[in-house]
Amino acid sequence: MIIRGVRLRATTNEGDYGFSFNFARNLTIIRAKNSSGKSTLFNSLLYGLGMEELVGGRNEKVLVYALKEHFQYEGRRILVTGSEVFLEIENREGDVVTLRRSIRDSVKDPKLIEVFVGAHITEGAELGEARPTYVHDGGGAQSPMGFHRFLESFLGLSLPRVPTTNGSETKLYLQTIFAAMAVEQKRGWTDYIASIPFYGIRDARTRVVEFLLGLGVFETNALRNRLNAESIEIDADWRKTVEELRREATAVGSVVEGVSGTPTALFDEAAATIRRLSGSSSVTLTEHISQLLSEYAALQLQAQEYHKTSGAEAMQGLTVAMDELQQLSVLHERATARHIELRVSLKDYEKLLAEANEDLERNKTAAKLRELGAKHEVATASGKCPTCNQPVEDTLLADAVTGPQMDLATNIAYLNSQRRMLLRQIAGLKSELQATEVRVSELAGRIARKRDLLTAMRGDVTSGASESKAVVRRQIQIEVEVEALERLQAKAVELFSRLVLIAKRLSNNQAARRSVPKETYSVEDIERIKRFQFYFRANAGSFGYESAPIGDVEIGKDTLVPCLAQMELREIRTDIKSDSSASDFVRLIWSYLLALYQTSSSPSSPGNHPGLLMFDEPGQHSMAVDSQHALLKQLASESTLQSIVAASFDETEEVFRQATDGLKYTLIEWDGKLIRPL
Repeated sequence: MIIRGVRLRATTNEGDYGFSFNFARNLTIIRAKNSSGKSTLFNSLLYGLGMEELVGGRNEKVLVYALKEHFQYEGRRILVTGSEVFLEIENREGDVVTLRRSIRDSVKDPKLIEVFVGAHITEGAELGEARPTYVHDGGGAQSPMGFHRFLESFLGLSLPRVPTTNGSETKLYLQTIFAAMAVEQKRGWTDYIASIPFYGIRDARTRVVEFLLGLGVFETNALRNRLNAESIEIDADWRKTVEELRREATAVGSVVEGVSGTPTALFDEAAATIRRLSGSSSVTLTEHISQLLSEYAALQLQAQEYHKTSGAEAMQGLTVAMDELQQLSVLHERATARHIELRVSLKDYEKLLAEANEDLERNKTAAKLRELGAKHEVATASGKCPTCNQPVEDTLLADAVTGPQMDLATNIAYLNSQRRMLLRQIAGLKSELQATEVRVSELAGRIARKRDLLTAMRGDVTSGASESKAVVRRQIQIEVEVEALERLQAKAVELFSRLVLIAKRLSNNQAARRSVPKETYSVEDIERIKRFQFYFRANAGSFGYESAPIGDVEIGKDTLVPCLAQMELREIRTDIKSDSSASDFVRLIWSYLLALYQTSSSPSSPGNHPGLLMFDEPGQHSMAVDSQHALLKQLASESTLQSIVAASFDETEEVFRQATDGLKYTLIEWDGKLIRPL
């Protein structure tokens, strides 16, 4: 990305004021005295790109009053009636667009950024038809009308989705990337990438570095997240199918066997069956249908011979049926009582599990606090009073309880064991509850059918009819039951086939998981990180970093920032031996941000750096002029990097001369204030 030029136009009662500058394709130095407008120019560039969040706010509020209210010129106070900024940028393919964004305007909102094709500032191209885009509103990074979506496409970037602090995912917004490219003066030199706006991205700084270096972690994470989502979908589909299967079976007093409640790639369709409960035993649906059809045939013969049946025989049959109904009622009451008992037991065990989990969490917290205390040599963490060094009991009941007592580690182990036992008990109870539910349902159905049959048999006895209504009623019951069982058989074939497909999906998912790298970074990623570390060390050495041996400084594999003895290198704090001086820390930031570009621009393994660095007053904390010269020299030597550096050089000609001696650069400077008649 190349910023070719910038122009600010402020309309006043005395005509148009503002500024207009062109930038070199490599190093451009903006030199001016303090409070003369360097940061105003710098922030105008960010504002034109919709990146003013890096300065600490949104829209025109981040800009100084001189751009939107009034400014001083030759001793006069001039009011601003309207203002806008134009920015001309170029991408790697050589396409050029001019951006226009209002600062103060009675018609156009500052959220509007108009895009024009052509070089309006540097070549005077006429502004044609505007493509309206917007920033700082919903969809600005996703919608085709969003400016940051346009800029992402214009720069040829493809920003990944990254995890957030609340467990969801979001886009790695373009503003986070620019935080590693543009360092403003006030807080930009306080961290390696200090100005990342807060979007709830977890470990945002690390994600930005991974993206700029072109690490494959995003593809790996995307694949892992896709497999995780697919796994959740597989689990839901399996449970839904099994639940439907059990619901269909329960409705006709049957149970499902050979089907796991959780997904398994080893599902065997041939071993899966549905069995019909029959008394205290069970039979397959095919066997039960065969028994029913045999009973139906016997009833057909009975119906043909019914006219020969005597009253005594009919009464005897009625008595037998009543006895059977009584037995069924007793069995139903027992099954219902057992079902209720299991439900109560399940509730009790779940309560015990919740208590065990709470106790376990408390003990783990106590153990963690003790471990942290031991690391910091807190006396109480080692079981001693910090005042008198006497032993301190690890319990509040030392005087009330006699005999040996469990310490934290033993208590945690005991609670873990108890928790596992309770989980097994709960799983067993749930399985038995399902069985008793089917048993109760099956008995309730048999009781209902038996009562209907008794009603018909009583009618036969009292009416003295030549044809038995009871036989007909039972035949109808058999016909209905056989039809329901055959429907269940057909449904079971369909659902078993569905489970086979789900098991195959699970097997493929598990195979794909085995191919995902176990480590966060691949071998290629580790090589890039090593190259990044090499460039960082080389830069830090050339910039005069002296607070620690350069060879001992490493790029941490967890955070991807400079570390010494596994501690992040920061400014001086007296409690951390590995910290650097303030100016040395700024040298580290220079080295770090430049190394990101150098690693990304490697032809053998290119990354995603847009090729732009913007520094506002990099010479922080009375930085030595030799170090500033080394920085500018390195920036100027990078042939594919555009660097824009705004600095006052201590407002002395000698410092500026030494810092730029022998360098090729384009200079932008002015006397007095930045804003003047156009």
